[in-house]
Amino acid sequence: MKKEVIFGLAVALVLGLAGCAKDSGKSGKLARPISDEQLKEEIAVLYDTLTGKWNVMMQSDSLKTHQMAELLAAIPPEAMEAQQRANLQQSIHRLAVLRYDRNSVRDSDRIDAYDQAQDSIYRALRAYLPENGPTGVALVDSLNASINNLQTETIFYRGRYDQTAKELNTLLRRYKKQLPNLGKPYDTIQPAPLFQWVDKNAQPTEEEEDEEQ
Repeated sequence: MKKEVIFGLAVALVLGLAGCAKDSGKSGKLARPISDEQLKEEIAVLYDTLTGKWNVMMQSDSLKTHQMAELLAAIPPEAMEAQQRANLQQSIHRLAVLRYDRNSVRDSDRIDAYDQAQDSIYRALRAYLPENGPTGVALVDSLNASINNLQTETIFYRGRYDQTAKELNTLLRRYKKQLPNLGKPYDTIQPAPLFQWVDKNAQPTEEEEDEEQ
């Protein structure tokens, strides 16, 4: 979303409602009755949870970019040509421009381009390291191991984000006719884009058809 909605909820509220927010009951005419206040709370919990997962994911990604810059700096001058080092530095700095945000997540091509750019930089850096085994330089080996772990965590964090995004989207869809009763900002919250590719031409499920009624 272009403007993030900030909900200040107590920790107890988050813990108490997070479980029930995962299952909004039957859909459409069979959706379990829910008061406006309870719907507000469930939306707020899911939105806050989604924001938290997004922030953790972005912090991990920023750390990965920072450590790639550190790894480049740690490679001895004699091991890399000055122009190649300058090119890699420029590519690392450019990642900030290429990176997606919470709105552009819906653009799978942009995500692919960002991932490919990041992977290309990491492969270029690894080309200056031994194929197998440590380099013997503690800082280089530590950074390389950390970046590799962060690469693996990217899929995990995106999966966690998508899980909560789907829960929020389901809640918004099931109670969309009730949303106008909630007032700002609840009545303007839009479904969260997913990292997972979605076939826009796919036929709606029975649940989704029932919710449209």
